[in-house]
Amino acid sequence: MTSASRNAAIPLAAHAVCAAAGVRDGLRATQFYVRDLSNADRSAPGSPVRLPFLSRLVARGARLVDRLMNWGANVSIALFLPSWRKLPSPFTPGIMHEVARGIREDSLIHNPTFNAYFFRAAIHIAGRYSAPPYLILEHRVDAARRSLAPRADEEVPENGMLARILIALVEQGPVARIGKVAERNRFMAQVEPNVAVNAIACVALMFAEEGRPAQAIDEDEFFSVTGALIGPRLPAIAQLIARRDEAGLARELTDIKAMY
Repeated sequence: MTSASRNAAIPLAAHAVCAAAGVRDGLRATQFYVRDLSNADRSAPGSPVRLPFLSRLVARGARLVDRLMNWGANVSIALFLPSWRKLPSPFTPGIMHEVARGIREDSLIHNPTFNAYFFRAAIHIAGRYSAPPYLILEHRVDAARRSLAPRADEEVPENGMLARILIALVEQGPVARIGKVAERNRFMAQVEPNVAVNAIACVALMFAEEGRPAQAIDEDEFFSVTGALIGPRLPAIAQLIARRDEAGLARELTDIKAMY
């Protein structure tokens, strides 16, 4: 069955949700860069920098737009699709199969598992390793999923599928911007942010395959541990992604899993 025939019966409301997500990402990017150019964060209360009145006005307007968009998105999601914004735990049994199934469905609407995991994981990771503001675009995560669909039925091992997902995510670039990276997290600055953030998300999925370890660790802490473990290998991962070397990247992931 073709993608077009599979999607023919999708309700108009579902398509509207996807279109709204793309528009929201565009508005979010616009307000982010307006805020950045107007030095919104430097003009925050208590800042020693005194900016011109117009810059301060634009900064306040950008913050207001951001709050309104987030409020509207959160209310809509809570009413129509509560699972959209919840981070699917990498410790969930069978999560890799759910992610792969989301690719094979080849749907025009956002896939709750694939999109929610990689979008929310990117937000958690960027927030953990860098200072705000940072900008993650959900529609680019979905673009990565749809770019993988034509090859989704090929038989590949788990690490091969993760390698393919990682390459697609980096190429689509859902991490538009991250904030300043702290000195203790300087390994993040070795590579392009999309490589670092998406590699941590993918490797966390691989590490958590057998379920949650001791209950003492939550998802945020797990992302931190994963980042610290693979930090030294990020330059090698970046080179493999740049060459689109799926087999080499799969071997690298296998070596990482065997090492830890």
